[in-house]
Amino acid sequence: MAKISVVIPVYNVEEYLDVCLDTVIMQTFKDFEVVCVNDGSTDSSGDILEKYAEFDKRIKVIHQKNLGLSGARNTGVSAANGKYVTFVDSDDFISPLMLEKLHQNIEENKSDFVFCNLCLARTDSSKPEVWDFVDKERFFKYVKKNYFCEEDVPPEVYFDMHVSAYAKLYRYDFIKDFKFPQGLIFEDVPYFAQCYLSAKRISFDFSPYYFYRVFREGSIISSADKRFTDIFEIQQLRNAIFKKLGKYEKYKTNIMIVQIKDLIQKISVTQGSIQEQMFTLLKKYYGDIDFSVFNQEQLQKEKTYQFLRMILNLNYPEFKKIMDSLLKQGAAMQAKSQGGKNA
Repeated sequence: MAKISVVIPVYNVEEYLDVCLDTVIMQTFKDFEVVCVNDGSTDSSGDILEKYAEFDKRIKVIHQKNLGLSGARNTGVSAANGKYVTFVDSDDFISPLMLEKLHQNIEENKSDFVFCNLCLARTDSSKPEVWDFVDKERFFKYVKKNYFCEEDVPPEVYFDMHVSAYAKLYRYDFIKDFKFPQGLIFEDVPYFAQCYLSAKRISFDFSPYYFYRVFREGSIISSADKRFTDIFEIQQLRNAIFKKLGKYEKYKTNIMIVQIKDLIQKISVTQGSIQEQMFTLLKKYYGDIDFSVFNQEQLQKEKTYQFLRMILNLNYPEFKKIMDSLLKQGAAMQAKSQGGKNA
């Protein structure tokens, strides 16, 4: 049995797949398997996987009909044989030290999972940028050991963190029963909540071992406005996890604030019928909420909360008029800023 299973969901990434696979098989840590799930690709991704599998027997290829990223990850975990599991998206790549360092960390700290930092690898010529997994200043006010758990830190720390499934190494026995919600985007949100709230020990390494590619044409994030309505169901799934694990009362005001900010931001970048649909869902999910049950001091400090209360009383044409005005103001401020830089 391999020590680590590297799960790679694959869908139409022929342009990037060889780089991803090369960085995995060139790891300094050797005791691993690679579970590649070809999720119904229509390009040459499946053929590329088979060629790599012929070259390196640690690579196992599973071909399935298209189930989406969640379905591919769930399939990969079900087929994994390792003591530990990590996820690598097929258009990203990793440091040759990632498996070695995270394996050493999780073994030494006996943690349920360990996280590392990301490095944003832009598709243009921009310099790579390290993306801290968490706000270090706030984090180290509370975390004084090499590991922690949810009970050791205030709610704000959870909302500082990137909820990505990747850039982490998990103990298989810890996550074997956790599932990504199939058929939805933003699937990492409830999955991370399950992991974070359930873990007895979480360890960390702030080195940037994972390289996140920003952004290839056609990736989920670059085209997600078509399915941004999924965020409402995702938020309900996350809330259900907090309630099931007895943590909702502790977090509920922070959850509400973050949800409002997330929804307003996502509505602001959608257009046409999608934006109208999201506005309708916003009124459906938030129109009848009793906001008095939340911490009023926290809520009243948030401009987005005030904005939400105002727009809940509008119809869509009125809301669209406000959003168009805000977008024009934002564009004008950006143009003015760029003009000052170029002067």
